[in-house]
Amino acid sequence: MQTPVATSFNLVTPNVNSATLATGIPQALRQEDRTKANRDFLEELKCLFLRARGPEKSAFEELVRQVFNYDLNSAEGIECLRAASRNFSDFRNKFLDNIEEAVTIFKKKRVEENENIRHLEGHEINLFINENLMLNILQRWLSATNMTELKANHSLRTLQKFVQRAFVVNYNSRDVDATKALDKMTKNIAVPSRNGKNIASRLQL
Repeated sequence: MQTPVATSFNLVTPNVNSATLATGIPQALRQEDRTKANRDFLEELKCLFLRARGPEKSAFEELVRQVFNYDLNSAEGIECLRAASRNFSDFRNKFLDNIEEAVTIFKKKRVEENENIRHLEGHEINLFINENLMLNILQRWLSATNMTELKANHSLRTLQKFVQRAFVVNYNSRDVDATKALDKMTKNIAVPSRNGKNIASRLQL
């Protein structure tokens, strides 16, 4: 169930005009800064996703302000907010794909062991969704975190409980709304980012 780590992120790049060049900052350096900001923004979005699958728009707005310092009503600010929304939609789909794959494997295992005739018990799911499987399911987003600090803040255990619960609410059919409702389990955890800015981790959700 290993998923590739996303490496691209599309944001509007403003045209460099004479006023920009007049600042005296090399154009190449400005492009390098923009590339880093785009990367940081994607990392912070991934960290935010670990806290909430359906955050308020204000969370995206705060990320745009702190990462890019854009006016939210500017063309760049609006495009950043749209990109955040697109990425979160993709994140949710990828996460639910992973959960559905885990459910399929689990159901097949129960059939092979003739356990499908017995009522499903919660402890079976908890044993199946162990730490290793949880890490595999969330790898795409955990790749943006500082794992050492994440473990130190005891956030992984909460994330494991969240994945176990997401497994339950999506067991019979894919349920985006029920998955979003699980935000209450994780919205207060610390999710330190790999870039060290920890913006998403400090947001009030």
